[in-house]
Amino acid sequence: MTKHIVICLTSRGNYARTGTILHELEDDPSVNLDIIVGGASVVRKYGTLTEMLNEDGLDVTNTFHNVIEGGKPISAAKTTGLSMMEFANELDSLDPDAVITIADRYETMAVTLAASYLNIPVLHTQGGELTGSIDDKVRHATTKMADYHFVSTERSKQIVERLGEEPERVFDVGCPSIDLAKDIQENGDDTYDPQEEYDGTGSDIDITDDYLVIQYHPVPTDYQSQYDKTWEVIEAVDELDIPAFWFWPNMDAGTDQVSKAIREYRNRRQPDDVKFYINLRPRDYLTVVSNSACLVGNSSVGIRECSYLGQPSLNIGERQTYRERAENVIDTACQTDDIREGIEAQVVSGGYQGSTLYGDGTAGEQIARLITDLDIERKGPMKSTDLPGIDPAPELQTSD
Repeated sequence: MTKHIVICLTSRGNYARTGTILHELEDDPSVNLDIIVGGASVVRKYGTLTEMLNEDGLDVTNTFHNVIEGGKPISAAKTTGLSMMEFANELDSLDPDAVITIADRYETMAVTLAASYLNIPVLHTQGGELTGSIDDKVRHATTKMADYHFVSTERSKQIVERLGEEPERVFDVGCPSIDLAKDIQENGDDTYDPQEEYDGTGSDIDITDDYLVIQYHPVPTDYQSQYDKTWEVIEAVDELDIPAFWFWPNMDAGTDQVSKAIREYRNRRQPDDVKFYINLRPRDYLTVVSNSACLVGNSSVGIRECSYLGQPSLNIGERQTYRERAENVIDTACQTDDIREGIEAQVVSGGYQGSTLYGDGTAGEQIARLITDLDIERKGPMKSTDLPGIDPAPELQTSD
């Protein structure tokens, strides 16, 4: 019997985190896969996704616009509400056997709520992780509403189970983004130059020299300070004589402040050794990162994919405070001197031993196989007996 699975993608990051799952399911004759695209992935300034999916052999069932821009917390809150309405319409029309929802962004909450109220089982990836930001609330709330959990680490599995989820519904499979990192490690191009394929702004740089990749995102819980903090990063990079590819931030609250600082740096100082990009295809972006001397910023890529690659990463600030790390990461405060010293230390490190903390590069295959093999059904209600140390509720007395 064919299983009907829907996935809702709202960013290129979503695709990077699920690409191998989608290709495995697309190639499986026992699965009918529908891909819904919305969020930032249909906003051109963040890089549209539909064309990329089609080029990769994946058909998009439908797209919709659900983003309220503004760079403030209320924009995210309103986008979540609008997204829930749009996703509810799509899921009600498609009536799938299950929906895949991803990680911890606010759009994830919208998909999960819509599916839950429509009685559609939710398959959640990357649950149980800790970062120390608003994402934790979204991630753990999604865990409680999800019916099956495909987690990336052993610690994440333990956390999901301690949140009261049944162990037989929790699978430690690793992160599908590590599948891409493994392929790049084995088949990558160490001479790849994005400047030959993508139009950016700023000066061309020589990739045969050591270069940095800068990826600094806003911290929504501290969004009002992001302009000043971005300038701390700028000053550190500007003081170093190291070329850099600098990528635009995501659309979390504070993105307008980060973007403003980057534009001012680009336009006022016109650095002769920095190339600015909105984004690249996931494989191209990770190839650029893997060939760099160091990834600088606060993206989870520096902690997740770079751990497998053994790639030096300088993590700035508190956006990833509680995420599990391998030895490739140096953490620093968002202060110019500290950032500069951290970059210098990582550039001379020469790289690190790769880690399988976030998986061995087979997550997509494992998750696809579980989806086809499982008898997918919604989980039952939580009972007091499921929680250690909680007194059991009295049994309901019924009369004949």
